[in-house]
Amino acid sequence: MRKKITLFLLDKKAFPQFRHWALLILRIVAGYFLFMNHGFDKISAGPEKWMKLGALGLGGLGISFGHLFFGFMAAFSEGVCTVFVAFGFLTRFASFLLIMTMGVAGIFHLGRGESPESAFLYLVIYLALFLAGSGAYSIDRFLWNSRK
Repeated sequence: MRKKITLFLLDKKAFPQFRHWALLILRIVAGYFLFMNHGFDKISAGPEKWMKLGALGLGGLGISFGHLFFGFMAAFSEGVCTVFVAFGFLTRFASFLLIMTMGVAGIFHLGRGESPESAFLYLVIYLALFLAGSGAYSIDRFLWNSRK
């Protein structure tokens, strides 16, 4: 009996659609929490907040230009791309922007002696989604009729 259970759990044919359900769950949960805890406030704050955000994130990297643009891109990533990923729309593009944003955020927190844990966890989640694609249960699949 134990051997049958082990074989069943390890058999890829036993769970043919679970990969797609797993990608759906990962997209929705990560997108929801990053949007609600970080993205909504940043994207709705406006240019003054974006300038400060860009200066904070890039200042530690020695970059002294483009703070408004890069602050907006961070807000756009966390406030719009998270929703795109949750729905499986332009998943790889949105994940790429989130990977870049989380990389800068992680380095920023490291530089301040803070924990970069959540930034790097989100980075790994969005890297996995970038590599795996959105899965079958996504707008991407509907639009481009692919099984990525």
